[in-house]
Amino acid sequence: MIQSACGGEQMKVITKQVEDKPLTITVEYPKMDERAANIIRKIKAFDITIRGSQAGETFSLSISDIYYIEAVERKTFLYTKDEIYLTSKKLYELEELLEGTSIIRISKSCLMNMDMLYSIKQLLNSQLEATLCNGEKLVVGRTYLKNIKNRVNYLLYSDC
Repeated sequence: MIQSACGGEQMKVITKQVEDKPLTITVEYPKMDERAANIIRKIKAFDITIRGSQAGETFSLSISDIYYIEAVERKTFLYTKDEIYLTSKKLYELEELLEGTSIIRISKSCLMNMDMLYSIKQLLNSQLEATLCNGEKLVVGRTYLKNIKNRVNYLLYSDC
């Protein structure tokens, strides 16, 4: 086994195509630590979908396709790379449904997918500006700074 720079063993990934069987993922770990739990959480999140409508049609959207979710004037919108969908769910309902996934609250009216985060910039008024992979910019409210900073620090230092 290969040692990582921080002294732990690197993860070993084995893939195998098996015809006529559903996709199955087995996670083996020496102990249930934060890294193993995070991997399992991310795998489980791939099966979560949210219904959204656009131009009279209803779609099932994977959370891995959602960049952010915003509540505006008592309506909740799902934003993907290029599209906007309306959902009947309230923001707090989606927050509960998505707890433990990469989607976190960043303001009173917005949830953001951390997997879509491109960069963060400190603003003068003790807020953060989050730029997503599609160039969209979101403001992280002061109340939620700790939440996003903890998540960013975890992403930066989780290998050690």
